[in-house]
Amino acid sequence: MSDINVPIGSTLKKIRENKGYTQKEISDHTMARSTYTKFENDDITPTLSKYLSILDHMDMSHEEFIYLLNDFELRKKEMILYLFKQLDKNPTLELIYEIIEKGEALVQDRYDQLTLDILNACRGYAVLFEEQNLAKAKDYAQEVWNRMETLDKWYLAELHIINSILYLFDSDTAALFTERALETLTQYQHLDEARNLKISFLLHLTNLLMMDQKYEQALFYIKQMETESDQVGNSIMLATALVRKEVCMKKIGDSSEPGLIDRAVRIFDSLNKHSLKELVIKDSENFLNLYSKYPVKEVQSELLIH
Repeated sequence: MSDINVPIGSTLKKIRENKGYTQKEISDHTMARSTYTKFENDDITPTLSKYLSILDHMDMSHEEFIYLLNDFELRKKEMILYLFKQLDKNPTLELIYEIIEKGEALVQDRYDQLTLDILNACRGYAVLFEEQNLAKAKDYAQEVWNRMETLDKWYLAELHIINSILYLFDSDTAALFTERALETLTQYQHLDEARNLKISFLLHLTNLLMMDQKYEQALFYIKQMETESDQVGNSIMLATALVRKEVCMKKIGDSSEPGLIDRAVRIFDSLNKHSLKELVIKDSENFLNLYSKYPVKEVQSELLIH
């Protein structure tokens, strides 16, 4: 399937008619009706400002319009990026190799740097999952960072990639990058994607801090993870934060909030996530730590966020 297989003008016309709008209502005060008619007839192409104005009057986002243009399918690169973002929720080998397969097919057709970064990030994850070899995985992550460190500003796509290679850095450096990421993501406060990415950064960072036995510093970020997860209704990450919170508090001799792990277990019971419950009971200190030599395959089918 081609990336765009429907003329823009005919799609605009179909949407307008289905919504019951007239050409005059869509053109409004931003352009002459005759100009809009030429757009629908594919005689001319709208400028960006006029295109956005048309979508606004049609009550439609750019993402939805492109989806319709491509016959209710994501384009190749969009599909790769979509799947890559799902790794925050469902880090399975099956998904990783699907991304690698689609990414390799795309870069054979054309050069795309973001896809190359995603491929290296996924290859690093595959090594972590299959071999539990952190040093080898870091070789792939370094390839990604070589480009990321040259950028003056990180946007959502870059932040997803940096989050996926956070294990490349020592925990103090990872904390600095996480602070920068959280500050940037705050500017995207109305996007659910940004809020979930915040939680994922905090998940990865607290993995690293706990592995370095920096429990007080980990607690600082775990509390943020707890708050963010509760606010967005992410029950699995909330329960994970509770587990980590009790582990860290015990390590520093703080017994002011007993029963957090029991509460997490009850949450997993309520979600029918019995494998996660068993993993908490088995090894609460390394729970959902992708960077330790933890049996990741045991949790793969349980990580979908509801």
